[in-house]
Amino acid sequence: MKKIMGLALASSLIYAALLIEACSGKKEENTAVTATDSSDAFEYEADRFADLQVLRYRVNGFEKLSLQQKKLAYYLYEAALCGRDIIFDQKNKHNLMLRHVVDGIYENYKGDKSLADWKAFEVYAKQIWFSHGNHHHYSQNKIIPAFSKEFFTEALASSGIDMQKFAAFGAADKVQELLMKVVFDKDFEPKIVDLGKGIDNVAKSANNFYEGVTQKEVEKFYAAMSKPGDKTPISYGLNSKVVKQNGKLTEKVWKVGGMYDGAISKIVYWLEKAEGVAENEAQKKALHLLLNILKRETSKHGMITTLHG
Repeated sequence: MKKIMGLALASSLIYAALLIEACSGKKEENTAVTATDSSDAFEYEADRFADLQVLRYRVNGFEKLSLQQKKLAYYLYEAALCGRDIIFDQKNKHNLMLRHVVDGIYENYKGDKSLADWKAFEVYAKQIWFSHGNHHHYSQNKIIPAFSKEFFTEALASSGIDMQKFAAFGAADKVQELLMKVVFDKDFEPKIVDLGKGIDNVAKSANNFYEGVTQKEVEKFYAAMSKPGDKTPISYGLNSKVVKQNGKLTEKVWKVGGMYDGAISKIVYWLEKAEGVAENEAQKKALHLLLNILKRETSKHGMITTLHG
């Protein structure tokens, strides 16, 4: 099964930003105060909900970074933010619809927020935002909310949410029917990646890297690209979605000019600015290679040419 491209990209960008000081070759004395020090007024716990505890950490020495280093961190962070929708969409094709609804209810609900149903909704919303969808970030199992269907239906109706944005899923009544399955049906898309034995791992997985295809079809599709006896085979399909069109398998590619062209073009914009303030050749080369992946043409099978050109 494929890894989450958008998540890997966003994580790598943020990680790169955090490593800027380390890459500069300078060492700073660690002056961090532990959470157990009673004299420390810094609040380490940002939030706690469901099975999650969200912590914040001090970034010692940030104020000592040069303007160039701060620009680099900012540009990488902005690039990562531009990939947020891609992460949600890659994990499940219904995630953007679900997030749209959850955001709309959270922002516009005018009902009694002291009730248990609202408190349960708040927890569910945070889980969706944290996990980039309705599958647990660790177990990959579907997250089932504790609020009632009656509350959700009323909240949806009273929050003025425009579901026409998702007309591709069908008429308004069909979209709402689908939404109820997405939220409450534990047997509908139950696991984001299902590696169980004796099942079709592609068809049974809820991620959005494949649609309307089977595991055997995908394996045959990629096997046809491999060269017999190749000891270092190319990893195909790392930036694409396999679909069936007119009875034939094909790939839709995440890149400039492909899927999510608008978002990826913005990522490229910020990465090019980051490349311009890179501190050394190693940083510049890493950013240049990442830009090539996002900008260059791909082969007809969705393999990025710069990786094997």
